[in-house]
Amino acid sequence: MKLLRPLSAATRRRGRLAATWLLVPCALALASCGGDSGGGGGTAPASSATVSTKKVPGYGTVLASKGKVLYVLTSDPEGGSKCADACAEQWPPLAGDGEPTAAEGVDSGKLSTFKRDDGTTQVLYNDRALYTYTGEELAGPGTKALGGTWFFVSADGDPVESTEAGGY
Repeated sequence: MKLLRPLSAATRRRGRLAATWLLVPCALALASCGGDSGGGGGTAPASSATVSTKKVPGYGTVLASKGKVLYVLTSDPEGGSKCADACAEQWPPLAGDGEPTAAEGVDSGKLSTFKRDDGTTQVLYNDRALYTYTGEELAGPGTKALGGTWFFVSADGDPVESTEAGGY
């Protein structure tokens, strides 16, 4: 039977130093993780949502929040949402506590909120509920669900149903 020798003090220090250098990037990555605002249904809480704009090749300038493109579901009732449970896991509602804020290019007069059935507050733009998407890439506008269609949202508040000239 082979006996193990105790590690020297120098070897233990090198091991602790290596472990520290491995933990620092992990800690920084975790600290920088921020979800979209919201409550249940795949959303993470935040104090308030900020709606901004983002240029999407082939579609023009659309609404976004925290760099993620926002969507509307055409079958949602005005000022409300049909998307809950599994739908809200894939299409998290843009939610937050307090009044949403408008970045440059967004009409603050079109921003409002409503209480969802799960108790969270969802952001509306032009009386349409706003959502993000959990997929790695953008969801293709025109995706069908819940008797409606998912589209990007223009700064006017309308669904972006077609590409720009020369787009995709």
